[in-house]
Amino acid sequence: MNKTHLILLIIYSTFFHTCENNVDPEILAVVGTSEVTADDFIESYSNKLINTAAQDSDFERSRTLNELIRTKLFAEAARSKNLSLDSIGLNRVKLSKELALREELYNHIIGSKGVAIEDSIARKHFTWKNTEISLKHIFHQDKEVLDTLLPLILKNPIMFDVYAKKLFKDKNLKDSGGDLGWISYNTLDPNLEQTAFSMPINKAVGPIRSSYGWHILLKKDERRQMIISENDYQNTKHGLINTIIKKQTQIMANDYVNNLMDNDITIDDTLVMNTLHKIHTIVFQKNKNEYDLKPKISEKLTEFIIDLKLNANTTLATFKNGSFTINDLLNNLRNSSPKSFLDNPVQAFYIALRNKLLTTEALNRGLQNNKKVQWKIQSKEDQYLAREFLLSLSKDKKQKNFSEKDIMEITKKLKAQYKIVVYDKNLEKLFKSKLKAN
Repeated sequence: MNKTHLILLIIYSTFFHTCENNVDPEILAVVGTSEVTADDFIESYSNKLINTAAQDSDFERSRTLNELIRTKLFAEAARSKNLSLDSIGLNRVKLSKELALREELYNHIIGSKGVAIEDSIARKHFTWKNTEISLKHIFHQDKEVLDTLLPLILKNPIMFDVYAKKLFKDKNLKDSGGDLGWISYNTLDPNLEQTAFSMPINKAVGPIRSSYGWHILLKKDERRQMIISENDYQNTKHGLINTIIKKQTQIMANDYVNNLMDNDITIDDTLVMNTLHKIHTIVFQKNKNEYDLKPKISEKLTEFIIDLKLNANTTLATFKNGSFTINDLLNNLRNSSPKSFLDNPVQAFYIALRNKLLTTEALNRGLQNNKKVQWKIQSKEDQYLAREFLLSLSKDKKQKNFSEKDIMEITKKLKAQYKIVVYDKNLEKLFKSKLKAN
């Protein structure tokens, strides 16, 4: 047994007090006034298995639970010292709350609806899985625009490229007439996929709604794998059905959000485009070498940044139960990929707006009081409180890393102050149900 394993076993034996009780099966441990939940464990353990060389084992499961409990201990200590979160921590907790609300809304709207997949549907998707299609599309947020264009395209197919060049802002799509190239199964938005793979060749179809707007599709060609046996189908059927269920639930979720988007929403297009231009300029330049910025460019960036801060509460869009501000947009973008924003700023705006709509809908349904939502918010807060606690112990306030020996000493002192109860049966049930199901 190596030194690390020995240390973990000592920690486990000295401060884990197991107890079997009829507690909520989602709770794996209680540390003082905080809980380690199944969601905490699944997120942490999944990330470990995906991002490290660790293999699933009883030892790794125990170590992950130890780490989660230790974080709770540090957070409890932070609360006892009345430590508070910095602006970064507060923003992360806010984002975590919004995400938890949207996830719970999804469970309420979609989770209760069973989706039965017939064999004929599974076989159709199996064919698509072994097919590639050459696809073109025209995209617009306004369905009425595409309703007007479709008859003209059907009458004169050459107009497809003409309208694509007029509507697309992306240079590649503009130059290619909306050409997406060869598309394989599991690449498109589910609603587009089921239309694109089943539609005839060389006949425009639409408008079809995706997560981001409306499309006219044109399938130019397709190529199928010809040798597909019944045995191949039977071997992949179970996994394929699970994939189809996910696609169908995503379509239902998208339809729900799209209905919210249609519900008395007003967008200040001019202000949105002006704001996106400023953000795009800032993000684009920040991704370059800042030391190479010319004085005029640097001055312009400073002007844009100050303007966005001063106008953070300016409304970009209004809807039935609320509004969407520049600050809402910025907060959402901070949690997304800069490249995704640079590739398609308008799409990034609509994603952020949809998130605000869903968060507001969840709040209106009272889901902030849901126990799973509360647990997720608490977990994120505990992560940042634990960090604040460690920083409070450091002579150098910038120190973020402690030695293994230091952590053991701190943990040893705290375990005498806070009661720790571990529910081993709940962890066992977790691996028999959720993790295996995934």
